[in-house]
Amino acid sequence: MKPFYLTKNAQGYYRAVFFNQQTGVCVKTKSTHTKDKMEAMLLAAEWYKNGTPDGYTNSRKKADDDVSVSGLNLDGIVKRLSQAEAVLLVSLISQKFNLSTNLTQITADPTQKVAAPAVEVAPTPSVEAPKKKVVVVHKKNALSDSGMIPADVAAKVYEPLNPECTMKLCEFLVNFWTPEKSEYIQNKRAHKKTIGDYHCKEMRGMVNRYWLPFFGEEFTVGELTEQYLEDFLQELANFRCLKGATINHARTCGATGLKWLKNKGIIHSNPMANVEAFSKSDANPRGIPDEKEIKALYELDWNNEVMYLAFNLSAFSGLRPGEISGLQVRDIDSEKDLITIRHSWHRTGFLKSTKNNLIRKVPVAHNIILRLLVQAQRCPGANEETFVFWSKANDYKPFLPPYYDDGFFEALHKIGVSEEERKERNIDFYSLRHFCATYLANMTDMRNVQAVLGHTTPAMTKHYANHMTDEHFDSIRDIFEQCRMSIIQAAA
Repeated sequence: MKPFYLTKNAQGYYRAVFFNQQTGVCVKTKSTHTKDKMEAMLLAAEWYKNGTPDGYTNSRKKADDDVSVSGLNLDGIVKRLSQAEAVLLVSLISQKFNLSTNLTQITADPTQKVAAPAVEVAPTPSVEAPKKKVVVVHKKNALSDSGMIPADVAAKVYEPLNPECTMKLCEFLVNFWTPEKSEYIQNKRAHKKTIGDYHCKEMRGMVNRYWLPFFGEEFTVGELTEQYLEDFLQELANFRCLKGATINHARTCGATGLKWLKNKGIIHSNPMANVEAFSKSDANPRGIPDEKEIKALYELDWNNEVMYLAFNLSAFSGLRPGEISGLQVRDIDSEKDLITIRHSWHRTGFLKSTKNNLIRKVPVAHNIILRLLVQAQRCPGANEETFVFWSKANDYKPFLPPYYDDGFFEALHKIGVSEEERKERNIDFYSLRHFCATYLANMTDMRNVQAVLGHTTPAMTKHYANHMTDEHFDSIRDIFEQCRMSIIQAAA
């Protein structure tokens, strides 16, 4: 098994995915920040040998001491500086490069010419440098700074709501989203309510990326107020420039923990209770190929059996990319022309439950069923556990879901959809599932759509899927076939 593989995102940048060669589990991913595959391969090889750096390490990063290629007009920047800004800049540079400077030579009179401050290299400290401190953003006068209300009145909304609770906020949230430590997660799992390890990891990442830089390490749960949380979300929106969906994700990270504390009686007031979520209207809606484009894609010589089958399963059966990769031989019923969706293959390389944690059956055209089985049998040592969409380069494990985007983008280019048009319309491989859902919604009962696509709430999907009969599947299969034939026979 290779120690790492390259994947490419929708923008064309390569990412290195590193695996444990004994277990096959993904241990780390890192973007190379380059669209050049060879450069990305060399970077990944260097990271595998020497360890992955924390910062950017690619062709776009220039040498720190090479001012000529930095791209910064330093002379222009210095000319625009005020006296106070100059003092601050010198101080920051001194701290960064461990330099000693005499700031007293810079006077308060901006008209007076002064000599450049004398700079001396400070002696190398004999002790280890202290741990970098977290820069705390929050301010108690944030509300009054707006001029909306007086400072003395504004201060009241920052008074602690639960002063009796002295737990450190960010430490609590990290532990709350750590399965081994969290009573919340353990209780959910005991009641068969799945909370995946990857989701927990994402939540802990939210704490470290967003909560910790704003509140700091010492801020307690008891100090938290509704206004602090409003300031926090505004910080993410106005200064971090995050989209509404990401802000809401960060909000949920804390809201779930605070609600649990309130239910447990650890705090008497939930400061998040009245803090509204952000609108997702800033998200660019996913585009859908039209029937003419689907026809062109269907008639295209894909020259790639994997992509041809993936296209059919997504466009005419509505499977998600991860569900396609997670398909195994045991999931294929060639007698009833059904496939069972049990798992999904995560983009970082492991088998997980489906999006709604439910198993469902999907009718598939007979000729596609047969081609799926043939594709699986090509795998050396094929058996019931063999993945249909196996990859020799991935040690016969499935293709990672981003693989289908790459193949789909190439196919779109072949039928005349340029990269610029594709990006403007926001079309990707997942758009094929949306095409399928749209077509089904116009042709059959919504309950059938819910059952086959798993496209609504888990409760509704489970209710309808449990009552699907052979007649229902035959009906859906007929509709899928109608869709396919209408596309084939459509006028060019």
